[in-house]
Amino acid sequence: MTVEIVEVSSCKKNLAVEVPSQEVDQEVANLAKEYARNAKVPGFRPGKVPMNVIRQRYGTDLLKEATQKIIERCWKSALSEHNLRPLAPPVVKDVENKPGSPLKFTVTFEVLPQLEVKDYKGLPATLSSVEVTEENVNQALENLRERQAQFVPFDGGEARDGYYVTLTVDGQFEGEGKPMHEEDVTLIIGHPQTNIEFSNNLRGARAGETRNFEVSYPADYQRKRFAGRTVRYNVLVKDIKEKLLAELNDEFAKDIGSENLEALHTKILDELVTQAKESAEKKTREALLDSIVQRQTLEAPECMVEEELEAHARRVASNLAYQGIDINQTAIDWKKVFDEERPRAEQSVRRTIVLDAIVRQEGIEVTKDEVDSELQKLAEGTSKSAAALKAQLEKEERIQSFEEHLRQNKALDFIYRNANISVG
Repeated sequence: MTVEIVEVSSCKKNLAVEVPSQEVDQEVANLAKEYARNAKVPGFRPGKVPMNVIRQRYGTDLLKEATQKIIERCWKSALSEHNLRPLAPPVVKDVENKPGSPLKFTVTFEVLPQLEVKDYKGLPATLSSVEVTEENVNQALENLRERQAQFVPFDGGEARDGYYVTLTVDGQFEGEGKPMHEEDVTLIIGHPQTNIEFSNNLRGARAGETRNFEVSYPADYQRKRFAGRTVRYNVLVKDIKEKLLAELNDEFAKDIGSENLEALHTKILDELVTQAKESAEKKTREALLDSIVQRQTLEAPECMVEEELEAHARRVASNLAYQGIDINQTAIDWKKVFDEERPRAEQSVRRTIVLDAIVRQEGIEVTKDEVDSELQKLAEGTSKSAAALKAQLEKEERIQSFEEHLRQNKALDFIYRNANISVG
């Protein structure tokens, strides 16, 4: 077997492989013997079929299977021999396998580009000064009141802006015979996420009342079935609820675990200051890393970029599902989404490659205690224990990537600690 390595780019490689015809013939012969032991051919007892009959009857299958076995064996051997680590399963192409001639094929794949990062210590950076205003604290208190709000039935009253209404919705699409029916649809009158026509037609309604109206949806509406169409609605208002906010006083503070309102105010101020400091530090860290990445001549492997784009698509789908939107009913232009997201995905990959290089250059490792500590933090936001979370990662073969992520974070910590930071 001969192997020629073709450097397509810094991260794209081709292996041009040639296997002598004798090796192919030997593989075919070995397979023919296996076929002969198990083949059922009329007129012959099992295991007694002559080899020439086997070759005549199964010749095409023998050659195809032999080729597949050799290709898999040879490209794995070639990668191991040349110490090449593909980032994704290699692709085999340009297979030539003519009787009496060598078997030729090409293996194409991507690897991490070789990188030696320089000048990543002592970099200048500015850390934004932290300022938390009384307005910020008051807004946080209002957010707390919103989260603690109670919704009480509003019997006999009319629906107004800010009220929650539960509906039975029957709809008829213009020009379509099949009606639509939905039970227990909840919306907030006048809310930005509520269709304007729904809000306009439901104001003043009472529980038990039926309203009839039309809604014309824009062509770019997120639910595909509705986009650019007009629907005639028959809506029954099942119930109306009013959102009641607690008064901001000591009693409210005690209900959520503080001694009094002053103590709650102090606690929120401290939390906001901590969050602001963490946010400022995060921006500085990212700016430092980007300044290092910018100085590198670095190609982002396409397979890693694709992984980033797929992860982004999953986040978009998850956010829509959280809002109760069926992803299959949305008019999302995924090509446009991916095109817009691609620069960020490529930058994310470049950051990862740079951090991995610094991990290697600085000999950064993570200890078992560090892994367990991080798992404990993650477990606190779930119903699982740290041990169960670790077992899941190991079962899904993701524990290694988790540890790599921790090493990258330590590399970023290293860059930050060794930077010349001024507060501005």
